[in-house]
Amino acid sequence: MTKQLSRRLLRLLWGSIIVVVLALVFIAYLRPSFVLDLANRFVMC
Repeated sequence: MTKQLSRRLLRLLWGSIIVVVLALVFIAYLRPSFVLDLANRFVMC
């Protein structure tokens, strides 16, 4: 039972990571100036 629960949690975690990455790509596609601003802030650090 514990192994099955662990496997479900792992699949849920990977699914959540994929959704977040896809959302970030979508935001980057809609607002390229936002991504450029983030890149500039990262370089200026």
